[in-house]
Amino acid sequence: MKVYVDLIFFINFMFDLLLLMTVSIECKIISKKSKLLLSSFIGSLSTLLLFLPLNNFSLFLFKLIISIIMLLLAFPIKSSEVFKTLFKSLYGNSIILGGLLYFLNNQFSYKQEGFIFIHDGTSLNLIIIIVSSPIIFYFYMKMMRKEKEKKNLLHKVIIKYKDKSFNTLGYLDTGNNIKDPYKRRSIIIITSNDIRLSIEESILVPFKTIDNEGVLRCVEIDELIIDDNLIKNKYLLGVISKDIDIGGARCILPNTLEEELL
Repeated sequence: MKVYVDLIFFINFMFDLLLLMTVSIECKIISKKSKLLLSSFIGSLSTLLLFLPLNNFSLFLFKLIISIIMLLLAFPIKSSEVFKTLFKSLYGNSIILGGLLYFLNNQFSYKQEGFIFIHDGTSLNLIIIIVSSPIIFYFYMKMMRKEKEKKNLLHKVIIKYKDKSFNTLGYLDTGNNIKDPYKRRSIIIITSNDIRLSIEESILVPFKTIDNEGVLRCVEIDELIIDDNLIKNKYLLGVISKDIDIGGARCILPNTLEEELL
């Protein structure tokens, strides 16, 4: 029986790449393409294990170790919880994909002669790669574009008020058009967990959104620096009780800053 190692290696490389992209899409964790390619290459090297005299348990351990290495190479893992999520997604999708391949190969790669089923040499692996690759690539690139657009809305923010200095990451919300009714100053919104303002020193500004309305406690910012650029216009700092975490950003910037940052 002829075994084309290069073909087997290519098929495994492509499946590993598509599998990692699927994990990235499912877990919404972006990684560089170069890391995904390197991780897929390392994963496809496990094909060589088929030619070694290993028992099933040893083979399982080797594959488990390679899977862990693949995840560590492919994704930025900042905590054990992120790793567990990625690991579950990797093996969950592997089981689904492996079961699908097994089912399709059994259904379409065998021909029946009476009561006997004979493998006719047809493999659907390449066909599945050709069909599924454009679909997975499309959704992966779509997610990449969304994440890139989101990153363009993230800015390094330094807020100075009296003896307080607040360094954080801000999210430029084009829908944040809240202004105080007195001097029409735009408002940067942060959570009260990060900075506390007393009622005595606050400017009370009414606001109304689609699903909420109320009053913001605000103060005038003494100095505002965004992306190392000093902002000349005056802005208010308003606090809300709800925690803010938008792609790592801890405060919401108003839409008026969009023109100043150009």
